[in-house]
Amino acid sequence: MQPEENFLYSPTVLDFVRVGTEYCRCLEHCGEMDRASFCHTMRALLPMVYLKATMMPEVQETDGWNEPQLTEEDYEYIRQSVARLMAEQDGFLDVFVEDFKYSEEPLLCTISENLADVYQTLRELAAVFSEAHTEAMMVALYETMEEFKLQWGQKLLGALRAIHDLPA
Repeated sequence: MQPEENFLYSPTVLDFVRVGTEYCRCLEHCGEMDRASFCHTMRALLPMVYLKATMMPEVQETDGWNEPQLTEEDYEYIRQSVARLMAEQDGFLDVFVEDFKYSEEPLLCTISENLADVYQTLRELAAVFSEAHTEAMMVALYETMEEFKLQWGQKLLGALRAIHDLPA
């Protein structure tokens, strides 16, 4: 086995991909859940995704590029499904967003958009891993972890904070 393959098939990486895939599966089937069940599941799953991401070792940058597989329609389906489920409880105020530095007021964010943004990144990763091409997997994993640092880690935490405040 090549060093990249040893890394890609290590328990830490596989656990992260597995939990990310479970998160995606939950969002893809959220229309079959009631709000209380969905929130209960997200309260358990979101911290696990975050934990697994923080436990990842440094991923080496790899030359290459992966063709996006998730369409805008796929993203919108997830966002709208969550928005319908969350209804009037979808919106929340957040001060931990990039645009807040230009504002004196907290900004209105939505659980549905934050969760869909996380979904988009993790779904792309799961799709690449399902094809099992070493170079593509390394590129996807590197990109996913960079995006975690820059964007989706904060979005996950924002959604979790908002869901935490909802009635159980």
